[in-house]
Amino acid sequence: MRTLFFLALFMVSGLLSASDPVTVSSTIRDVKVYRSGATVTRTAKVTVPAGPVELQFPALSPSIDDNSLQARVTKGFTILSVTSTREFLAELPMPDAYNKLQVRIDQLEAGQKSDQASMEVLNEEESLLLSNKKVGGDQSGLDVVALQKMAEYFRTRLKAIKTEKITVSNQLVEAKKEIDKLKKQQAEMRQRFRPDNARTIVIRLTSASGGQADLELTYLTTNANWQSTFDIRVDEINKPLDIDYKGEVYNRTGEDWQGVELTLSTGDPSRNNTLPVLYPWWVNFQQPPVAYQAMEMDAANVRGARNKATEYYADGERVMADGIALGQSNENLTTTEFALTEKFDIPADGKPYTVLLEKKKADADYRYIVAPKRNALAFLTATVQDFEELNLSSGKASIYYGQTYIGETYLNTRQAGDSLQVSLGADIGIAIQRDKVKDKSAKNFFGNKVEETYTWVIKVKNNKSGRVNIRLQDQIPVSQDKEIEVKSEIGNGGKLDEESGIITWNLDLSPGQNQELRFTYKVRYPKGREVGL
Repeated sequence: MRTLFFLALFMVSGLLSASDPVTVSSTIRDVKVYRSGATVTRTAKVTVPAGPVELQFPALSPSIDDNSLQARVTKGFTILSVTSTREFLAELPMPDAYNKLQVRIDQLEAGQKSDQASMEVLNEEESLLLSNKKVGGDQSGLDVVALQKMAEYFRTRLKAIKTEKITVSNQLVEAKKEIDKLKKQQAEMRQRFRPDNARTIVIRLTSASGGQADLELTYLTTNANWQSTFDIRVDEINKPLDIDYKGEVYNRTGEDWQGVELTLSTGDPSRNNTLPVLYPWWVNFQQPPVAYQAMEMDAANVRGARNKATEYYADGERVMADGIALGQSNENLTTTEFALTEKFDIPADGKPYTVLLEKKKADADYRYIVAPKRNALAFLTATVQDFEELNLSSGKASIYYGQTYIGETYLNTRQAGDSLQVSLGADIGIAIQRDKVKDKSAKNFFGNKVEETYTWVIKVKNNKSGRVNIRLQDQIPVSQDKEIEVKSEIGNGGKLDEESGIITWNLDLSPGQNQELRFTYKVRYPKGREVGL
């Protein structure tokens, strides 16, 4: 009987141990980062017994989207369920930066303890020295030489003690300041990583014979994103643009990505993928405002009208039954993915990590644009035709001309159209001078009219070693009153836009060539009136 009891107990304990959860150690194999969010794929190998078993993936990112959980396992095993639990007692592994801060804090605190011990010893020695100031006996004292030696020792040692105490005290103060800074930095990192709110993924699977299972776990996590950046380089104005297309990756998921295969996608995993369905689009005469109608409708009819009014969709637009639009839905179906060939380490510290996506060359039309009325500098621009074929997305760009950093601009590819114009900054190799010709400018009176004449001359010189194309613009005033007459004389092939008053010259200058441009305008208006010129 006793034998049967222990046998039964042994069998029950065996069943219990077989169903105990198994903690799985996994590694991140690859990450796909979207404009907002990232898909993480983890892999693991685990040996499991036959029958049902619960596998736990602990201390994962707190920002996992439960609806995105997917798991795969080798043949011979069947996945029963995949769930997520929030573990408030579990701690996420902190990044190396956090651990380095802790090492430095430990070093400083150890130094503090040593300094505090030194301070206690100095205080004791000082107390002992001060409590034995009396030298010699009551009846007989020391001779003068001995007294001098004793006083010298007392003064020297007491000064050394106080000096050392000042040094130790300063060390304690500086160590405390640095420790406070380091702990504040740690607190900021802890808040970002939220180690008290980790996730544990639980996979329940079963098999007939058990053995080694190769697992793959995929989930979407927020708090990650990437942004487009560019380096645009111009060596010479007769050569194509060099465009380095880069991505700045941000990881704030609480999980370090170490040695991962990285893919950057312009897609949006939160996009609505529901199959669109068209329902009848009813139209009727416009009804009076709802507030007025409600006076003649009972509560049930009002609720029924409200529910019916918001359930119809047409061509992506949500409409009410009477045709009033409530909102517009637009979806961009084009997505580009960049699968990087190298493996990357991207810590979960929220800092930008730059990766090179593509290197491109683009033929460009280089031209200098000058508006000397506003600025006497010539600005070099590069215009790229058929820009959409480069398949770039909007982002900030750093501009380099030769070996010189020009500055930063923003490429708005959504508004670029068929071409994109990039400013490469001012070039002092083009000399510009704009002057008013005094002997050709005057104010005259004709009967009851006043006529003001202005003549301007613009001198342009190409001081560069190659030919340059320049688009130079100036302007004349445009009348907004029929009593104000404006006449102009544009020389040197300048083209006048009558509506805007802008004059445009297109110049092609060889090295060292000078070009002089002239234009005159006359403004006639009634006497006694003032015109802002």
